[in-house]
Amino acid sequence: MRFVGMFVNVAVIRAKSAAERIAIVVGSNTMKPSITVMLLTLVSPWVAAEQTGPVAVSERDFMSDIPVVLSVSRLAQPVDEAPGAVTIFDRHFIRISGARDITDLLRLVPGFQTTTSFETDAPMASYHGRNNDWANRIQVLIDGRSVYSGHLLGSAGLGLQALAMDDIERIEILRGSNSAAYGARAFLGVINIISRDVRETTGSRARVSAGDSGVADVFVSTGWGDSDHAYRVSADTRGDMGLRSAYGVNRVSLVNVTGALALESGLELELRAGSAGIDAGRGNADSPGNPERSRFIGAQFVQADWHKILTPEQDLKVSLSHTENTHRDVFPYLSNNAGTNYFGIPVDFSGHEVNQAVSLQHTTVLNPQWRSVWGAELRKEVLTSPSTFDGRGRVTTDFQRLFGNLEWRPLPAWILNSGVMLEQSELVGKTVSPRLMLNWHVSQGHTLRAGVSTAFRPPSAFEKYAAVRYYDQSGKNPITTVLSSGNVGPEKIESRELGYNLALPAHGLSGDVRIFDERITDGIERPRRIDQPDDFVSPNDHQNIQNYRIQGLEHQLQWKPSAPSLLMVTQTWTHISGVEQLRVLRGAARYAMSLTGSYAFNNGYVVSLMHAQSEDIALMSENKLLYNIARTDLRIAKPFRLSGRKAELSLVIQNLDQPVRDGDKKFFFDRRAFVTLKAEL
Repeated sequence: MRFVGMFVNVAVIRAKSAAERIAIVVGSNTMKPSITVMLLTLVSPWVAAEQTGPVAVSERDFMSDIPVVLSVSRLAQPVDEAPGAVTIFDRHFIRISGARDITDLLRLVPGFQTTTSFETDAPMASYHGRNNDWANRIQVLIDGRSVYSGHLLGSAGLGLQALAMDDIERIEILRGSNSAAYGARAFLGVINIISRDVRETTGSRARVSAGDSGVADVFVSTGWGDSDHAYRVSADTRGDMGLRSAYGVNRVSLVNVTGALALESGLELELRAGSAGIDAGRGNADSPGNPERSRFIGAQFVQADWHKILTPEQDLKVSLSHTENTHRDVFPYLSNNAGTNYFGIPVDFSGHEVNQAVSLQHTTVLNPQWRSVWGAELRKEVLTSPSTFDGRGRVTTDFQRLFGNLEWRPLPAWILNSGVMLEQSELVGKTVSPRLMLNWHVSQGHTLRAGVSTAFRPPSAFEKYAAVRYYDQSGKNPITTVLSSGNVGPEKIESRELGYNLALPAHGLSGDVRIFDERITDGIERPRRIDQPDDFVSPNDHQNIQNYRIQGLEHQLQWKPSAPSLLMVTQTWTHISGVEQLRVLRGAARYAMSLTGSYAFNNGYVVSLMHAQSEDIALMSENKLLYNIARTDLRIAKPFRLSGRKAELSLVIQNLDQPVRDGDKKFFFDRRAFVTLKAEL
């Protein structure tokens, strides 16, 4: 906390009030960060009562050129006042990228690694590397609803496929731990996907795509209503032949229904329901334990968000959601490797999970210097899989969460955010995740940022309780491949960061720099054999045996010299130390960059170019070699009128250059071209 303490001490050099005296304590190095943040967050609303003056809205609230983010602290904040580094993809950027799903878009985010493979899960994205085959250290939210899968070790791959690209208004990606706001799953970051306002999508729309590698996509949507009552129904299906050397055809099918109702006295109600299904190939012909086959992953949900404006300074939000995920993956074991009496036995990776959540959030403008948000969440997760939890069959986990964030302006140019999450579950007991971040507006358009945070990730039900046994044809003589001892505890990360935000809308410039130092302790991993380090000890168990450090710098710069022009550049330098496994040590590229450019010509054509590359990165299937991966996409689009309504015809060529490895050393992303027609109906 030393550099944060220096910033805070400067801010309160003239401290006189009780609130300022608390801030002086923050500058001391004698207090633990968690205690400091809890004091600031929980005590400051009462201290703020000493302040006087009417509640006012600052001029910045009307500066629409500076984006306002909703998902960092749970307060609506200009991006240069948010407690973290944020990448925002709006509807325009999503369209010009030519991406067919969210995961493919995230490869343009600093510090991210992505794969389009369906082999382990649905296509996944991770931040600052992965420690296993699952991307389970990032929280993914769709309109505030958490979409990770407990059966897939907490991975959010399924959730990243659950909303059609045409239904997305914007995506906010917080790069860095955010457990102080969203709990344990936000260990390394948060992806918040915000759907389009249903009141702005009346009428009908359609999109059709077809091209190489069996690309065949169809999207249809219709909306109706007025400003008080509006509804939308959309359906989306996306399919292709997948990666070269990967088995099978992949298809994602979605249906989403949304309703927005404006009730009396400032009360708003939003209702959502949807279904997602993924049919994908998996496995290889040479592995009897993982043969070529098709499997299914599905999700269904209902969600209700109740929002009430209590006073001009206060509002209240209550959210309820019910989500069910289904996994079907069964095949016969056609080998005598384990013995003739095991030939033909069923291998079952299936499971069913039910996640229910209810949350309350209260936001208050205490006075011109203080704003706060606090709330609570109850969450129940029930995971049923007799094959995964042999002898137990089902695991039920209850989470209780209490969170808060306080925004304080001790001086006009300084903003201090203090947040904390108190969390309890049967998986790990009680944890406290604090965050303290200070933003300083050095001058117009230039902001410095410094902060510290602590976060935890509990083990998944699989890591904690899994017992996988295979019985012979008589139902006896089990072979145990996974036996979790239950002794595993939570992973812990302590993060420190310095940042710089650039916001010069008059010049079309915006950007962000993040310098990070992230220390992961008690990381969850399977022990490896001493004689063969590339192999895991059998039967597999999960233990807190990883301790390593992630350091580096990343930046993004966006320039809009004119309305039809856009240029975005990102770069990331990452150094991981303290771990031996190559796929963890180089799970993030030593150097990575992306370049996105788009221009609309006078004749109406819009040309976009997207390039992303990673150097010296390990693949999850490889623990010996490093790879350089680069991919360049081109999109050419021409908007026009079809029977008097807006339409667009576009050509997208993905991977203009040589085939690139994707997720696995034997999988290749080849050049792929497809044509898309979009139209209002």
